[in-house]
Amino acid sequence: MTTMTAKEALMQILLSEGVEYVFGLPGTTEIHFMDALEDHPEIKYILGLHECVAVAIADGYSRAAGKPGVVNLHTLPGLGAAMGMLINARMGGVPLVVTAGQQDKAFLLQEPGLSGDLVGMGRQFSKWSTEVDYAYNLAMVMRRAFKVATQAPTGPVFISLPRNVMTDTIDFEYVPNPPLSLSRLRPDQETINRTADLLVKARTPAIIAGNGIVKHDALAEVVKLSELIGAGVYSSWGSDASFPSSHPQYLGNFDMRPLREILRSTDVLVVIGTLVFKSPSQPSDPILTSDTKLVQIDSDPWEIGKNFPLTAGIGGDIKLALAELNDALEQKIPTEVREATRSRAKDIAQQKKALVESFLKIAEGERDNIPISVSRLMLDLADSLKHGTVIVDDSWSYSAIVRRYVDCTEPKSYHRVRGDTIGWGMPAALGIKLALPDRPVVAIVGDGGAMFSIQSLWTAAKYNIPVTYIICHNASYRMVKQGKISELGPQARGRFLGMELDNPKIDFCQVAQGMGVLGQKVERPEELKEILKIALVSDEPNLVEVAVDGTV
Repeated sequence: MTTMTAKEALMQILLSEGVEYVFGLPGTTEIHFMDALEDHPEIKYILGLHECVAVAIADGYSRAAGKPGVVNLHTLPGLGAAMGMLINARMGGVPLVVTAGQQDKAFLLQEPGLSGDLVGMGRQFSKWSTEVDYAYNLAMVMRRAFKVATQAPTGPVFISLPRNVMTDTIDFEYVPNPPLSLSRLRPDQETINRTADLLVKARTPAIIAGNGIVKHDALAEVVKLSELIGAGVYSSWGSDASFPSSHPQYLGNFDMRPLREILRSTDVLVVIGTLVFKSPSQPSDPILTSDTKLVQIDSDPWEIGKNFPLTAGIGGDIKLALAELNDALEQKIPTEVREATRSRAKDIAQQKKALVESFLKIAEGERDNIPISVSRLMLDLADSLKHGTVIVDDSWSYSAIVRRYVDCTEPKSYHRVRGDTIGWGMPAALGIKLALPDRPVVAIVGDGGAMFSIQSLWTAAKYNIPVTYIICHNASYRMVKQGKISELGPQARGRFLGMELDNPKIDFCQVAQGMGVLGQKVERPEELKEILKIALVSDEPNLVEVAVDGTV
């Protein structure tokens, strides 16, 4: 053991856990943390000018790097300001270790400024929330924090660090946990066999593919399952690249609006690694009837059978579950069923081909529109991208169009916000680029979402993180408008109080320039491709502001 202060010990813990970056925004309660970090340049500090920016950078980094992101926030107001992005991390199962300074515990009874119930605040949107009460407990708390964050179901944890604890002296030794087998729980074989029997008999199966597939590196396994059972595949709302968009059985985003039409023609629905179902409003009629049997595969036991009765539920590591289910199917599927499956897959491929042709026809019809059509923007973008480019999609009302025209087939090639808070995309793209420095990163962001975290541009410039931002500028909260029309009907048109961003209209190029980032504006469709090509080869952060059609 070595005698040292707790703040020095904390840095040794971070090094032992393989931490490369700390993302944060410090204040006076974080002075000791920052002072110790300054002695360890091997851990790079990335400053965000808002707590949501810091947390979302860590979120993007964790998702792309496959290990926990570490965040240091400024006590009560800092943790409060970060809540929006902590919601995303919690809902998306993103492993983060979030810390914040707390006032000296002997001083707390006086209710000093910058103090409060940090543990209580952190508990709502974390897997585990605690405070290091004594310096000699630091190693235990941090070892547990990294364990809990990375143990399925993964997610953020929060740790309060009182100022007096950080300066205490302790005899210190730290041994990190080895990789835990708990993170790869094997599914029950009897349930696997029962599910395989059900799928062998299925006549019109469908798959909803969610983020659990991405987190468990199970892309190949879900593709094989779809081909074995001849199922059409949909991505769940807010899903990353959970299924190759170019695959002939991929039918696009799973949207709540045509949900009943999809389910009417589905006898067995297989939902993998996602919620069943995520709807922003209560449906008037039952979503799932007894005509459709539900199979759910998830690493989070809370989600399995939570909202709807199951025919089969498989818990455990999703990659293992799918691999074992595929093995069971290969042994059980008779020759005549294989022929029917191949025929069904061909029919789905024809359906997919017809969809693609209809989308291209739509795009051709609005190709020369002014303001620029989003279909034109995405087609020109797709034509300009380098191989291996990572798309970060925070465009919300345009996300379905992004997936329609921009092909995302490789793991980690497409990232989408997993929660309900906008503004994630601009900072998350920075974290993804830090984790994948050899891959180009393009963030497609709505103008409303961009203004939630526009400070990300300053961080991009300060650390020269070469992300290309494409701002879809329609001068409105278009998705909110769509929601109002959907709920209230045609009489809602033109009644968009609080949903317009046009007076004054934001000049994103000027904002970018003020933060040290090159900005280019595109208002005519014929200018689009040339400017995109220039932006996409830049080795510096840059922004392209595109005036798009915001019609609802």
